[in-house]
Amino acid sequence: MQAAGWDYILIDTEHAGFGIETVSSLLAVSSTVGLPALVRVPETQRSFLSRPLDAGALGLMIPRVESREQAELIVRYAKYPPVGDRGAILGNAHTDYRMVDGKAFMRQANAETLLIMQIETREGLEHLDEILSVPGLDVALIGPFDLSTSLGVPGEVNHPRMTAAIDRFVKSCARHGVTAGNFVTTVADGKAWQRRGMRFLIYSADFFMLIERSREVLAELRSGRKLRGR
Repeated sequence: MQAAGWDYILIDTEHAGFGIETVSSLLAVSSTVGLPALVRVPETQRSFLSRPLDAGALGLMIPRVESREQAELIVRYAKYPPVGDRGAILGNAHTDYRMVDGKAFMRQANAETLLIMQIETREGLEHLDEILSVPGLDVALIGPFDLSTSLGVPGEVNHPRMTAAIDRFVKSCARHGVTAGNFVTTVADGKAWQRRGMRFLIYSADFFMLIERSREVLAELRSGRKLRGR
């Protein structure tokens, strides 16, 4: 992924089967090759947020954020005092196993740890302005499949009901100074949402891209045609 030029990777622990040991290994490799890595946690629980951060994650994505109170709890768990009350340990993976000045490190971590909150339910939309007004939030990201299901149009991510909801979402993000994001599965959708104000995009997944390219290669090989660009 680093060699291909991606800006970052997202390690998914909500829908994938990764445990903290695998996450720690992926974070170590990402750090070694200089590829920023974020972790999507399964839910709002202190250990789910703190352990990836202690293992070296540069940021977290939290699913199904539905209230201001939940957003405040996330900031509390992910930030050190005086902003939050994240448990402190030094000399671990997140400090490259070096003992550092605790005060300076915590100040830097509070400033640089990226927090992405997913808005993917009707309830989240209803409390959108309250959620986005919470200090410490960097990115708000639409969960298109869950949101479409919650809005009664499962999987129809380009349905007019979804389009209207996302337009409202983008305007609210701009109003609160929060970066708007979305998950997309095609380049065309990615460009379309960029034009409409999305600035943080998650594109597809490693296994989807492997399947897509494999199908292209196999179809061309089996048809006897020359591979494009090869």
